[in-house]
Amino acid sequence: MSTILTCEVGGETILIDLDTEAEAEGVRNHERWRAVTYTEKEPDTLAWIDTFFRPGDIIYDVGANIGQYALYAALKLKKQVTVLAFEPEALNFAKLNKNIVLNDLVGTVIPYCLAITDRMVFHRFYVKTFAPGAALHALGRPITQGEKPFPPQNQQGILAVSLDDLTGRLSAPFPTHIKVDVDGIEDRIVTGADQTLSDPRLKSVLIEVFMHKNIASQIKDVFLNKGFVFHNADGVDYTPGIVQNLIFKKP
Repeated sequence: MSTILTCEVGGETILIDLDTEAEAEGVRNHERWRAVTYTEKEPDTLAWIDTFFRPGDIIYDVGANIGQYALYAALKLKKQVTVLAFEPEALNFAKLNKNIVLNDLVGTVIPYCLAITDRMVFHRFYVKTFAPGAALHALGRPITQGEKPFPPQNQQGILAVSLDDLTGRLSAPFPTHIKVDVDGIEDRIVTGADQTLSDPRLKSVLIEVFMHKNIASQIKDVFLNKGFVFHNADGVDYTPGIVQNLIFKKP
């Protein structure tokens, strides 16, 4: 039986739909964990929203999962933004939709069951853990961040597109801000965003990076070459195997 968890985040009351509050022995309840760690899991993401977002902005949430940050942005800006929330995994997408309805954000947060990569492609999406709120899935091959293979619990068919496809030939509303949290193909998403990153209408990007090889440096170089400033450069830890948010802004 599902339940509703009330979360107080940055002065906003956000409701999260849970399939159950129970924890099975040895198995994480992923969506409950996301809800109870809402304010502490990624405080820099919440601070980015608080600092950069303005009424009238258009936000792309790439890898929205069950929607925590899309919901927060929409409520924090009093529904005066539009959030395009991209989430390819079936159970997460269903829960994202439930949470949008539950928080009265229909028409403010628009969910899309799409994967984002470097080009338009008809692909398979490999689900590492088939449970709402889970992550570390993979597009195209069952290999997650850090180039770690896994046995998928589910496989979906999915249409994947690039950010340049969205902002170009598909004529999606152009983003003021982009959040990217995709567990392993961040560099491919950046590669597929050449025209989008060059457009002065884009004001900031937050991209979560798993520190592996030189991917973080490659991504940083692309943004700097596009005229962005590395907003949180002093706070980023490049220790291999950890996850960090890189925030870039237009000066």
